Amino acid sequence: MVKDMDRPEVPVRAYYPVLGTGLAANINSDFLTVAVPLWAVMLGATPGEIGIMIGARSLLPFLLAIHGGVLMDRFGTRRMMLIFTGISTALVPLYPLSPWFPALVVLQMMTGLLQNLSWIGAQTLIARIGRGDPHYLGMFSFSARVGSIGAPAAIGLVWDLTGHWGAFVACTLTGVVLTLSTALVPRWAETHGLEPKAPDAAGGPRRPGWREVLPSLRDYADTVALLAVPAVALGIAIALLRHTPSTIQASFYITYLKEIGLQASVIGALISCSEVTGAFGSLLAAPLMRRFPAHWVLVVFTMLTIAMMTLTPLFGGIVALLGAAQVLRGAAHGLLHPATFSVISRALTPETQARGVALRTTGNRLGAVVLPIVMGFIAEAAGVAASFAIVGGGLLVIVAVVGVLVSRNPAFRGS
Repeated sequence: MVKDMDRPEVPVRAYYPVLGTGLAANINSDFLTVAVPLWAVMLGATPGEIGIMIGARSLLPFLLAIHGGVLMDRFGTRRMMLIFTGISTALVPLYPLSPWFPALVVLQMMTGLLQNLSWIGAQTLIARIGRGDPHYLGMFSFSARVGSIGAPAAIGLVWDLTGHWGAFVACTLTGVVLTLSTALVPRWAETHGLEPKAPDAAGGPRRPGWREVLPSLRDYADTVALLAVPAVALGIAIALLRHTPSTIQASFYITYLKEIGLQASVIGALISCSEVTGAFGSLLAAPLMRRFPAHWVLVVFTMLTIAMMTLTPLFGGIVALLGAAQVLRGAAHGLLHPATFSVISRALTPETQARGVALRTTGNRLGAVVLPIVMGFIAEAAGVAASFAIVGGGLLVIVAVVGVLVSRNPAFRGS
């Protein structure tokens, strides 16, 4: 057992494999996040097409993340994760075989859905076995980000050395590792003293009926109703806003740096800078939330992470300044993951943890669907550099409005 006087006990046999799923999931996602925009640039895609392609990756997660969370709550997180990771891994080799823009959009939609559902599953597992404690959530976030520290630089180097074929082979291999990591999680991990699953007539795990596998309007309504809890509503809003700089980084940050002449390996290294500080920033969530009101921690650090991405064009091609901005953005971004995760998780019951994670992912995906498309057309009209200022300035105004609403909400007073 992992034990502390102020924390719930966590079985080691479940804890470390679950940390492994977070590690593998982030490496897998980061590899594809860097490789796909580079592939699009190589194919001669326009900024608008790149925006559509990147946004497509978040469309199905936006529509179906809640349903995925319901399936995990209902039939088992580990079980569903194995299905999601296996199919996603099988689809990745199709990227270099699909230089046709519509085919890439479809692939982005499918892999985006399956990889996001796997990430929801990994977070659900740690939320259940750690019971929403920010320490365990911070350690999970740290573990996940450790994988991302070298992943962008590594895939950038692979691309420079072996081209697009070698890069997508590497993406496939990381998917295999994620599937194996999920298989190592004990079957009882998600139910250990928290959420016993209802057995079927034979006493084994309940098998899904075909009606239960299909999306249900009632499931969506019940999940969205969780927003009536002020802490959940704030966590979802912050999660959406916190994720916007990452969406920009996965699309126009990479293409902008490529356009001003930086090599893929340098771009990957800059992204890794944010992952290094993001990993250690995630460890600061628990101590900061003990000393300051959680809602102000969320608002202040969300403004910081957006501001650092907004300033990117002002640094031009000066790698030292770009790196410094990534260090600050990464620290704020890393801290916000376990902080928002804890705020939402502690406001929910064990039986609704996957729904809560899925609802947060739906908010993230909403921004990730809309933002690249909007920014793409702004970039075509006003230029890529100007689009950073226009989009970033608008996001900062929204965060300020959230701060005002929080200050006036009685639910957060004295917390």
